[in-house]
Amino acid sequence: MENQAKLDDVRLDIQAVDITIDPDFRDRILMALTKLRRYYSGDVITAEVYMEKASHSGPDFRSLRIKFGVPGNDVVADDTGDNWDKLLHNVTDKLRVQLERRFDNSQNAYRQR
Repeated sequence: MENQAKLDDVRLDIQAVDITIDPDFRDRILMALTKLRRYYSGDVITAEVYMEKASHSGPDFRSLRIKFGVPGNDVVADDTGDNWDKLLHNVTDKLRVQLERRFDNSQNAYRQR
């Protein structure tokens, strides 16, 4: 399943392999990505979410990867586990750390918290 949407003029691409994303979880993804915008005040070009539930690795194996396209090198994080919400939290937390480390300078001195 592939789903494209807009997130504050950001092209959002959600790809789900062998699963169907319910609208509530899609909204949680959008909310998590919106919160990440606090940590980078520049332009975000794309946000790509890749979700997979692989039966060959066990019945509860899930993988979530998010690529946040910003000018320069993109920030990317992923995690595996058995709970989508926990994976989303872990991955967005990893992205937040990367964004803070990379853009914690005068460019973001006036960002919203």
